[in-house]
Amino acid sequence: MFKGKTVLVTGGSGYIGSEICRTFSRYGAEVIFTYGKNEKAAKALQKELKKSKAISVNMRDVKDITDKIEALPRVDVLVNNAGTSAVMPLALLEEEDVDLMLDVNVKGMIFATRAAARGMIRRKAGAIVNLGSLAGERMLDVPATYAASKAAAGGFTMALASELKRFNIRVNCVVPGLMEGGVAKGVPDELRADFVRHCAAGRSGKASDVAEAVCFLASDKASYINGQKLFVDGGV
Repeated sequence: MFKGKTVLVTGGSGYIGSEICRTFSRYGAEVIFTYGKNEKAAKALQKELKKSKAISVNMRDVKDITDKIEALPRVDVLVNNAGTSAVMPLALLEEEDVDLMLDVNVKGMIFATRAAARGMIRRKAGAIVNLGSLAGERMLDVPATYAASKAAAGGFTMALASELKRFNIRVNCVVPGLMEGGVAKGVPDELRADFVRHCAAGRSGKASDVAEAVCFLASDKASYINGQKLFVDGGV
């Protein structure tokens, strides 16, 4: 499905990101993924995948993002998966807490896209998939800053899909529900149980659920899908 194509996944060493990398690799893509602090996991994943490359990128540093992504020979598919979260009530928030969330989840996404999209625009071809979250779409007991940053992914997706349509570049968004791992790992048992009770699938999501959705939207099978948000939440 992706033979001969290069896929760039930001935040590829984490719970969802690593599974996205594995799934694209299984479908024949050459996978390049970024990582932040978890070099050990990144190197292990690179060793696991047949055709892959791990690059260290500081998602809070626009120059680092730009220099390293624009240095890549080609990016056919970009997956904006890098993200962070912190459990901090509004009354206790400091400016640096907000800056961290927005720098990584919003600003990093925007500038990674700018760097990768320049080559796509020249070739007049490409696909971009952004990772949102149910936290940015529903009234849930989640950190407000995280919810705000993930809601931004949806707006960015729709506006960018309109802007890039003339270059034959599709932009879509995958919106995961509560996952088994990743940023959802610290969710209290009572909140997880409440989600499962209201979820038609009767379970938390798996990384593979998200990865398959991302690969579908990035593939030619989704050539008539653009500017959309695909909810992968089990039905809530």
